[in-house]
Amino acid sequence: MIIPSGLDLWLSEGGRNIAFHAGNLTKEAVKQNQSIELQSRGYSVEQLCFLNQVHGSDILKASKSGLLGDGDGIILDKTGLVGLIMVADCNPIVIYDKVKRVLVLLHAGRLGVEKGIVFGAFSLLQREYQSRLDDLFVYIGPSIRGCCYEVGVEVLSEALESGKIAKEGKIYLDLIEVLKGQFREIGICNYEINPLCTCCSGRYFSYRRDKNCGRFGIFASLTDKFN
Repeated sequence: MIIPSGLDLWLSEGGRNIAFHAGNLTKEAVKQNQSIELQSRGYSVEQLCFLNQVHGSDILKASKSGLLGDGDGIILDKTGLVGLIMVADCNPIVIYDKVKRVLVLLHAGRLGVEKGIVFGAFSLLQREYQSRLDDLFVYIGPSIRGCCYEVGVEVLSEALESGKIAKEGKIYLDLIEVLKGQFREIGICNYEINPLCTCCSGRYFSYRRDKNCGRFGIFASLTDKFN
């Protein structure tokens, strides 16, 4: 992954649980895991901001560290804070405006994609920061892919229909294909997608594969370090 200047972006170790709400670790152990991840990049847990993720489409602005509230998106427009999105099959997405120096982190599972969290993020950037499409970089981390995401026909709303895969009498959902369609509709061309499926690669936590599992995370921060 080629990270644009002014952005620090990384994925946590796949087997290191960084979520309080999942897995079987104590709160102290989760904090230690978060600290390990942050210290590896020169940050501290006092700079971390995160959400109570609810599979919705609300995006909250981070003006301080800690728990921001209920939502599935974080917007950061100043240095000194590190945003975290926690996943175990859902899509972790980062959108970065390299000119306006603002970034958005998204938790985009099936419901979030269906509710248009990506459209909401781009609308917010254009409305609040006058972002231009040509200045945006988008990254999607590992997530469950069409090879493993079997669903019932009842979940295939019009917003998700483009991701439908019929195979051997079963239906699978390719959320990456849906997201790519949303990018095209918005006009975004500059994006990068991690090729790994969380479910079958075995490298990251997967709720579909192991129900009682932890969460890995995508971390992102604005930085004064430029290439």
